[in-house]
This record gives sequence, structure tokens and C-alpha cells, in this order.
Amino acid sequence: MIRAKFEREYGETLPSKVGKDNHQMMEGIHNGEIDSLYLYGEDTGIVDSNINFVQAALEKVGFLVVQDEFFTFTATYADVVLPASPSLEKTGTFTNTERRIQRLYQALEPKGDSKPDWQIIQAVAKSLGYDWNYEHPSQIMDEIARLTPLYSGVNYDRLDGYNSLQWPVAEDGTDEPTLYLNGFNFEDKKANFYPLTFDNFFKVNEEYDLHVNNGRLLEHFHEGNMTYKVPGLEYKVPNAFVEVSPELAEDRGIHEGAEIKLISETGEVELVAHVTDRVKGKEIYIPLNNNAMTNGDHGAINLLTNSDVDKDTDTPSYKRTSCRMEVKTRRGKSPLNPTNFRVNKQRQPQYSVRVEDKWKREDYTFPGSQVNK
Repeated sequence: MIRAKFEREYGETLPSKVGKDNHQMMEGIHNGEIDSLYLYGEDTGIVDSNINFVQAALEKVGFLVVQDEFFTFTATYADVVLPASPSLEKTGTFTNTERRIQRLYQALEPKGDSKPDWQIIQAVAKSLGYDWNYEHPSQIMDEIARLTPLYSGVNYDRLDGYNSLQWPVAEDGTDEPTLYLNGFNFEDKKANFYPLTFDNFFKVNEEYDLHVNNGRLLEHFHEGNMTYKVPGLEYKVPNAFVEVSPELAEDRGIHEGAEIKLISETGEVELVAHVTDRVKGKEIYIPLNNNAMTNGDHGAINLLTNSDVDKDTDTPSYKRTSCRMEVKTRRGKSPLNPTNFRVNKQRQPQYSVRVEDKWKREDYTFPGSQVNK
């Protein structure tokens, strides 16, 4: 949780470095203060802002360990890769952004030599002389409950099946779906409001005259290091692309499939253009996904972003990026499959997840009813 948000919600002060830790670690590598790095569960070399700076640090660091469920782009920099198990191959819990704690049940055996994260970390600790003796993740949750007041009433029995809890959870298991009904965590129980300004958001200028917007894509999850391993999804959207408005395309003399180079103060990318009215004027849109393991990182949005952080939240300024365009070819093959809804505009949405239909299936097993939990 970022420092500013935590302090405002809970009235407690955290060390000033929390929230900018990724960038500060990379700075520490460049400054010779950090010689070893252990990364798990994040494709840092692609997803962090200003990956020019990040990748240079990953190349420079003396010893790099990457622990992940796939061989990621970041893993190509690693000295040691530890194979971890995905959610279907392990038992545990996760807490979503609704503060909801939910229990997972192992459905498949781990592949090859992979292991759940807690087993890998425990094995590393044991090799360093610390034997934690955990035999099941429920024991780890019990320890979390003893040490963390917000989780004091959380245990695996209370999370059985589809049961869930929203922190904070009292020792008797009572949770708080709605926060602060009895006041905020300040002496007067009143909320503190902080005025924020919305200034200098778009950093376009005469040279870097295009605003780069970026975000998620329906077909892929985040940067795509998992979903590009699904042939159907890779067929739908095989590579990253850039959405260009009809008016900008006319101004620059380009058409669908044009190959363009985008250059910011930080770096440059080469992408194929999709001309669409989904964007307007001089705003362009680049999805986060990038098939880096197959095609390299030349189309990754974070080659353009910089190392700035928001002055109030310390989060990377992914949306404050501007660039200029160089045209390599005027037209070409569309970056999208002809059946893509962005091309034919004939969407067939499914309303809701229809979980009740799944429950009716003869081969469906209700969570928690397995013999081996």
C-alpha cells in the first residue's frame, strides 16, 4: 500500500521510502549500494516505468534471483530461476482490492520441479539457518492473525468453501464490509481531507506533441507473460500495437498497419498503427501487453515512460508521457486479427460470469469439498 494512502486512511506514519521502493532499489543498484536482488511474482523488466533504467540495473546487479510461475522476460537477466506454482496448483488465500480475503484450493499437482511460493521461501530460509517448520499455509495464516491486528480473526475454517472476510477482522471473526462506521483512526474520529491539485498532467510540448495513454486490454492479462502462452489469445492479439485517431492519421499521412516509431525523452518504441475513433486528436493509446519473450521488448510502453512519481501518492506517472512520431511505412497489415471486435465492431458481450451455470455442471466440485484440501 502506498505511503500517502495508508497515512490518510489509518492515521499512521510509514517510512518515507515506502511506495517508491522499486525505483529506489534500481537506483541502489546503479549507485553500488545493492549487489543482490530477489524478485518474485513480478515481471519487473517490462512492467516498471522507465524500463531503460530498470533493465540497465538488472544487467548490472551482481546476483539476481527470479521466482515466478513462468520463465518471464525478467528471468532472462537472472542468475538463478526458481519455478513457482500458479494458483490452481496450490492451497492458500488472496486478498483483493475490496479487502476481501478468499481461500484457494489446490486443483492440480505442481508441474515439474515447481513448488508453491511458501515452500520455496521456507526452503531458502532453512538453507540460511532458519527452520520455520510450516507444514501447511493455514499455519502461516494463523501466524499472520497473531501478528497483524487487521487479520486477527482470520483462519482457514472461517474461509471454508465460498466464505470470505473483509479486513479488519476481529478475533471473533466479525469483519467490516464497510469501513469507518464508528469513526476514523484519528483522535477525534473524524476524517482528514487533503486538497489535491490537478496540474501539469499532460507534458506535451512543441517537440513531443502526442500524449501517450496506456492501459489494459480485454484479451490479455497485464503485460501478457501468462496469456501469450494461450494460443487462442495470442491469435486474437498477437502483439502490442498503437491506436491512432483518424484525424492524426490524416495529419501524418498514415493508414491502418503503418509502422511508426514513437520517441519520448526517455526512450523509443516501434509499433504498428490501428486507426480508430476510440482515441481522439493527438492522444494515442498503447496497451500494456507485450509479447516480450517472443518478439523482444521493442513495443513495450515502459520504454517511453519515465521515472517520475506522483507528488501525492508516489505512484509512477504512467499517464504523464508525451512523445513524437516518426513514420517508417505509410500503410501495411493491420496489427489486429480480422475477427477482432475492434475491427468489425460487432461485440457479443456475456452479461455477468454466469456462475450459477457452472454450479449446475455434473463435473463441478464445490470448493472445500475435495478430500485433499
